[in-house]
Amino acid sequence: MDRLITITGNGRFSTRPDKICISMSIKGENKNYNEAMEIADKKVLDLKAKLAENGFDEKKIYTNDLNVRAVNKYVESKLSGNRYVFDKYCATHSIKIDFEYDTKKLAKCIDTIVDSVADPNFSISFEVENEKPLKEKAMENAVQDAKRKAEVLAKSAGVKLGSLVRIDHSFSQINIYRPRTLNMEYDSVRAKSSASASLEGMNVEDLFVDANVTVQWELKD
Repeated sequence: MDRLITITGNGRFSTRPDKICISMSIKGENKNYNEAMEIADKKVLDLKAKLAENGFDEKKIYTNDLNVRAVNKYVESKLSGNRYVFDKYCATHSIKIDFEYDTKKLAKCIDTIVDSVADPNFSISFEVENEKPLKEKAMENAVQDAKRKAEVLAKSAGVKLGSLVRIDHSFSQINIYRPRTLNMEYDSVRAKSSASASLEGMNVEDLFVDANVTVQWELKD
């Protein structure tokens, strides 16, 4: 009967973010469907124009989603009874812009957004352009961790590791942990002229990847 040892290794790899993503919701509201759309579209075009004027690539500014919904309001009436009635249409563009990690450029982008007529709420996230090498390095570290554990257990049992039998990569678990997203209200940023400038000195935590890989070896005397 073959003697085997099966170990799950845990690996982690971290790196500094190299990309900043800003996600925005831009709304247009009106009782007329078409006018609600036109208001939202105009705000988006104004924002894109101002960003382009300030050196941001228009190809990096794109719409993730467009949603139009009817908004109802609650009306109390002793004559006709309390009920919800149509109030207006709300058209929402979900816009995203990304650029290389640069806190000065981030501050400039926020200033541009605030100076536009788009008045969006927005969030800032920190990413890496290519996640594949991070995942591969985390898996490599997980295999090395599994081997160290197996060697310690084998030595404690008075045996040695033999040939590698199997690596269960198909069952490996990979989790990516990103720095916390910053959510910012348009009105609060506009009220504090130094809010965007303070972003220049921001120190963002690393993004890291955790991986679990199960490895199996033969044992020999």
